[in-house]
Amino acid sequence: MSSVPSMVLYSLGARVALAIRALGLVLVGWTLFDAHPGPASSGRGLVITVLLGVGALAWIVWAWEAYTHRATSADLFVMTAAGGLLVGAAPSAAGSAFAFVAIVTAGFRLEFRRAVAVTVVGLFTLALGVLIYDQAALAVVAYGLGFAVSLLAGANGRQAVGRAEEAELLLAQVQRSREEQLRAARLEESARIAREIHDVLAHALAGLTIQLEATSALLEGGAERAVVLERLRHAHQLAREGLEETRRAVGVLRGEGLAVPEALEALVAEYRASSPGATVSLALGGDSSRLEGPVALAVVWVAQEALTNVRKHAPGAAVRVELQPDADHSGIVVLQINDGGRPRADELADTDGLAGSGGGYGLRGMRERAQILGGSLSVGPDADGWRVELRLSATGAAQATQVVPAGNG
Repeated sequence: MSSVPSMVLYSLGARVALAIRALGLVLVGWTLFDAHPGPASSGRGLVITVLLGVGALAWIVWAWEAYTHRATSADLFVMTAAGGLLVGAAPSAAGSAFAFVAIVTAGFRLEFRRAVAVTVVGLFTLALGVLIYDQAALAVVAYGLGFAVSLLAGANGRQAVGRAEEAELLLAQVQRSREEQLRAARLEESARIAREIHDVLAHALAGLTIQLEATSALLEGGAERAVVLERLRHAHQLAREGLEETRRAVGVLRGEGLAVPEALEALVAEYRASSPGATVSLALGGDSSRLEGPVALAVVWVAQEALTNVRKHAPGAAVRVELQPDADHSGIVVLQINDGGRPRADELADTDGLAGSGGGYGLRGMRERAQILGGSLSVGPDADGWRVELRLSATGAAQATQVVPAGNG
């Protein structure tokens, strides 16, 4: 809109703004016709009549802009010139309203230099009218100050509206950004749930598939009934463990606590039962029960993956599982699994092969999970055996929500 008042009028509707501007023109014209001297057909009255006509025409153009939203600047120069001359020709009327309205509108609508030009035109015609009609020179000073204040008021209004528009645009951008963040968070959460369930099911189903394939081979080879039944019992046990792991993962996703000490003790007991005669120890330092969320789940699953690989590639090896929830008081969770076996060199180098042989979640998948949680997973030879070490931040990892590529199941 062309001025601060017209913005308020426009908020009420273009037709209302047009009607009020038209009413303003009627009031200005009424003061001129009621003044002495007033419009006439000769002499000074003729000058007033011409100035009123010219100013009214420019006012009508300005008022029409409230309806069409098409702004010009020629009307402002004409209005301010007519208003300045009317101050000298009809000092007792409100002809100066033409100039004041034009200057405020110019300050709001035009660049500051062009708005100053409109104001200068008003001051020049004002001084000319005062000089021609022998009015008091003090009127030039008084009206000049009023014109300057009007110019500044219009310019300040323009800046205020600009700031309001920028704030509104920024608010809209922030709102869009929040919506995008919420959408991304939902996608990340869906991916995380899919990843966790995939890892659990891939582990359970891979082991179960191997047992069933082995059982089928035994049956085709005419194996004894007791041997086949033992394989089936093992497959049944894997199915139960898979269901239990799925329940555990779903519980963590729901925000339920995962008892890390109990889970590690169960894994150690399972290893001891599946490897008769093997030595296995568990060392829990600090308050391991405080671990929760993705940190707790990563600790349990990495331990499970490491013990599964020991059973596959160094069966019967002595194993030590050690968990330090706050290593060196640094807030870093350290899990170490060491075995004393001697895996074959070709198996040690092919970590993807180990993951793809039906063992667990895959060392590469565990390494990716650790990295996303702000930690690391290192795997390598250690003395006479093999060492797996997981390092996580107990605080930073618990807040991680980024998407992790699913590990090789």
